[in-house]
Amino acid sequence: MSPVAVDGPRQRPMKGSTQEDAQETARGVTVKDAKERKEVWWINGVFVALAHVVALVTVATVTPKWQTVLMTFVVIVLGELGITMGYHRLWSHRAYTGSTALRVLLAFMGTLGFQGSIKWWVLRHRLHHRYTDDAIHDPYSATRGFWFSHMGWIFEKPTYTRMGLVDASDLNADPIVRFQHKHFVPLAMTSCFILPTILGSVWGDALAGYLYGGIVSRICIWHATFCINSFAHWIGEQEFSSEHTARGTTLLAIMTMGEGYHNFHHEFPKDYRNGIHPLDWDPTKWLIFIASRVGLASNLYVYPENEISKARVSTAMSKLEEKKAKLDWGPKEESLPLISSSKDVAAVSQLVGHEEWMVLEGFILDVSKFRSAHPGGEKLIDGYMKKDATKAFYGMLNNHSKSARTMVEMLRVAKVASENVGL
Repeated sequence: MSPVAVDGPRQRPMKGSTQEDAQETARGVTVKDAKERKEVWWINGVFVALAHVVALVTVATVTPKWQTVLMTFVVIVLGELGITMGYHRLWSHRAYTGSTALRVLLAFMGTLGFQGSIKWWVLRHRLHHRYTDDAIHDPYSATRGFWFSHMGWIFEKPTYTRMGLVDASDLNADPIVRFQHKHFVPLAMTSCFILPTILGSVWGDALAGYLYGGIVSRICIWHATFCINSFAHWIGEQEFSSEHTARGTTLLAIMTMGEGYHNFHHEFPKDYRNGIHPLDWDPTKWLIFIASRVGLASNLYVYPENEISKARVSTAMSKLEEKKAKLDWGPKEESLPLISSSKDVAAVSQLVGHEEWMVLEGFILDVSKFRSAHPGGEKLIDGYMKKDATKAFYGMLNNHSKSARTMVEMLRVAKVASENVGL
């Protein structure tokens, strides 16, 4: 998703023992080299840095006419939708099928994003999904830090040693993708800079049209995309999986035309929706659905609800298990000392250290500190000192709650080796 690269460094498959090993030495660069050598991509870095400086100076010193402000807003919306609806969900994930007219429109809108050609963008995004969070093979891995995933990757000359494993057959077969890839530079320069300048001149604001419609709008679209690479892997909920860094948040969805529900997307990437709940903010999803109703889109892919629910439940259970592991549930049964018989009162009292104990389900409980806290009063406890209270505990005197049952497990100090429990 580089703002300026058209095709980037090329990758050539090499012979190797396996297909993935073959890619490790692509362009004569091994994985070890990729780890150690961080070559600065000067042309990209300088262009991006300069664009930010110009945008900041523009906002601080140039006052646009209202028509220019409106045009800039429209350009930002169209550019973002070109990336989310076109580059991302249509071409990267094939979440739906677009008609020729829709693909032409989305190719133009995506060009407004000034993030490289469809082919360039899609191949790297597919690599990101294939090797999510991999510090070497994920082009903008969150494991390399927030700055790198947001913008830092733009300043490094990429070495994609496994790009040859990414399927590009559908992109090569699409004439619209081929045309846009071949002519991306003139298309981008015309749509992103010349056209806003001409439109601005119509209402006598050519310079602001160029600066706001050309530069400022590009910065806004870039950062909307960059936020998915960075914030969406750092902030938010992990409702469907905690096995990767992707997260979901409504605030980010509002900023990115619905792309903020990133945890769901990484778990179910082919789904044309990112926000699957009725109230989720996902304009991209809505527009794809509308396009399908008017004949511009078809084959909208939706994952089975059963699979989505399984992911949600499994993740919730995993989180609960993590919380459970942090709690004190009392001594483990196998760690408790064995008492041959609870009827040997002297032996048990010697083990416990006093005579304030009772038996429950074959375990010796130390109730010395619990007597005064017992909801039924101390007398009930005293009545079962050095006795088996199992029957009384399980309904004869009181039907104790689940919390009461887990609480008494904290009082266990020994286990009776072999004795009939008085149920």
